[in-house]
Amino acid sequence: MPTIISTDSESSGQLERLAATEGQPVIYPERLLQGRVRDLLATTSLFVAGELATLLGIEPFFDREVSELSSGEQQLVSLGYALAALPPSIFLANPFLFLDQVRKQRLLGLLSEIEHRFGCRIHYSVTDQAALADIPHPPVSFGHVYDEMKHVEHRYPIQERYALDVPSLRLQAGERVVLVGANGSGKSTLLRLLLGVERPLYGKIKRRGRKKYVPAHPALAPQLEDESGSFTMQKQALLLRLDWSDDAYYFDEPTAGLTDDMRRQFVERLLQQPAKLIVMATHDEFLIRHATRVLYLVQGQVAFDGPAAHFLQSSRLYGWN
Repeated sequence: MPTIISTDSESSGQLERLAATEGQPVIYPERLLQGRVRDLLATTSLFVAGELATLLGIEPFFDREVSELSSGEQQLVSLGYALAALPPSIFLANPFLFLDQVRKQRLLGLLSEIEHRFGCRIHYSVTDQAALADIPHPPVSFGHVYDEMKHVEHRYPIQERYALDVPSLRLQAGERVVLVGANGSGKSTLLRLLLGVERPLYGKIKRRGRKKYVPAHPALAPQLEDESGSFTMQKQALLLRLDWSDDAYYFDEPTAGLTDDMRRQFVERLLQQPAKLIVMATHDEFLIRHATRVLYLVQGQVAFDGPAAHFLQSSRLYGWN
């Protein structure tokens, strides 16, 4: 059975000490890989790569560049890359950090199978996040339209399926919009198109106002004054240095890896910005409950667009019991 090192704030230190005794590195969720998934998994052989892709459920993006994948998909590729060397043991820090609920539960059940089939002892640490009480919402007052999409279709090279297909979308000041969906559903692609980082293959996007983007990985953000802290501390520092002077803010998994106190502080700050457009890709139900609008994506298409309360009442994965 896989060994859980700890679920508290000292978990990373305990994991590092145990890894050091076996001369192994700790694999952190912020590790960024470059290259094709196929090549990263085939460090031992294509045979091993194929079996890892099947076991981890990452066959659909076997031939894609890692940079094109969502944070959750990248985390699965990182695990596969570590296993490709067929190590005797592996040490994972927050291996479920960017995964949606379904993939998290699948991987949790899969770790024992990986140990059995690959002869690899797995040790991991997690940072648990509790169900927090709601914070009172301020009244919503809509303002300028900052983003507008019309007939947008976008896909990545060599891919047959569109990564995003949005006939029409308008986002305006005063909205707190959460992008929800499984890993690879198009949330990160939608953020990149809204920010102008990528241009759509077809369709038009109008962007207005001053925009600020906060990535899921602190390593992808402008340099922090102190980069020696843990992933959690770097993420918190990245969020705290926002001065909220721009018109629109875009976050990719803003609360992933944060403690419960940090999550609450972040939402409190969001609620103090009623005139801003705030867009967040997330799996955190606490953020969903404090949104004004939910866009639920399924394979690049918007399957739900409406008030967060309606989404939570209808969803079988979020807010449903």
